Amino acid sequence: MATAGKPTPSHAIPSLRWWIGAAGHSLLTAYALLRPDAQWSLMLVNRDQENAHTVHVEFSGEAAGGKSFFTGPVTVITFGSAQYQWHPTKEGGFPDPDGPAVRASVNANADTVYELPKASMTVIRGMISSPPPKTH
Repeated sequence: MATAGKPTPSHAIPSLRWWIGAAGHSLLTAYALLRPDAQWSLMLVNRDQENAHTVHVEFSGEAAGGKSFFTGPVTVITFGSAQYQWHPTKEGGFPDPDGPAVRASVNANADTVYELPKASMTVIRGMISSPPPKTH
C-alpha cells in the first residue's frame, strides 16, 4: 500500500529486441514496466518504416512470476505515421496529421495478437495472468 509522500517504486524490465532486419538493425523493441498499481505497461516500438508487424506478448521471469500474459481488459494506445507526419518547408515545417493517438480496449488472453503499425509506438497496459502453480 502506498502512503502519502512516499512514492511507490515501479519495477522496470530491461528492453527486449527482436526481429532483426536485413541490414542487421533491430526493428522491434519492447520496454516493460510493473506499475505501482500492479498493472504492467509494455511499450512496443516498431522501427520498421515500411511494414506493420503482429506480436504475441508473453512475460516470463522472476518479475512476472513465471510465464504469464495480459489477461482481461487491457488498454492499447498507438501513435505512429498514421497519426503524425512532419512536412518540412523553407520556413520550418508543419505536422499533418497531428494526432491524436489511437486508443482501444481489448479483452486479452493467452492467444491475443497485437498489431504494430509501421513506424509506430504502442503501449499496452493491464493485468497479467498468474503463472500456473508449480508441480513437484
